[in-house]
Amino acid sequence: MSSATNQARFRGLAARVALAREEERAAVARQLHDELGQELTALKYELVHTSALLVEAGLPRHLIDRLQSLIGVVEMTTAGVRRIAQDLRPPTLDLDLSAAVEFEAAAFSKRTGLRCRVSARPAEASRLTQEQSIAAFRVFQEAITNVTRHANASAVRIRLSQSRASFTMSIQDNGRGITKPELKAPSSIGLLGMHEAVEPLGGALTITGQRGRGTTVVVRFPLP
Repeated sequence: MSSATNQARFRGLAARVALAREEERAAVARQLHDELGQELTALKYELVHTSALLVEAGLPRHLIDRLQSLIGVVEMTTAGVRRIAQDLRPPTLDLDLSAAVEFEAAAFSKRTGLRCRVSARPAEASRLTQEQSIAAFRVFQEAITNVTRHANASAVRIRLSQSRASFTMSIQDNGRGITKPELKAPSSIGLLGMHEAVEPLGGALTITGQRGRGTTVVVRFPLP
């Protein structure tokens, strides 16, 4: 069997595995959002109603305050469940990669305080396959996570562009810059995962850094 045939089979298998994993993520996200989220909301309203009844009954204020604090805990838990569901599978990813990136970038900026600018148009990802869109999005997620963990940056810029022959996405920060030893370190599981997400689908991933001038992650996919 030829090497090209083996590579084609490997890419097909990798694509199916990635798609199955994303379908599982989507199912878990729906359960968290629709089932657990609704149950927590119902619990909150029951506690609010109970609190009002206890106030009418003239119970001591410190007991009412404890119940109010429980309502606050439920609200925070509900927000956490929704955030986890969105991290697992942003709803916009089923519509358009550009929209998903912009949605995630806005959430990232709000969460971390880092400036995050996205340059893209919806059409600039329209010719990617579903598997390629998912892989590009997962690389984007890993890249901005690494920015918060390691880069010591204040801003990130994401560009999505498309020519007749290829799609390109770049994520560039203004942090300390990744070093060559860090790129080659065996412990860099996240970097390895980025390569494994892109390359089986015919894409290419490059990561470069300049000391004091930031790190750039670039994903490229050929287009039919």
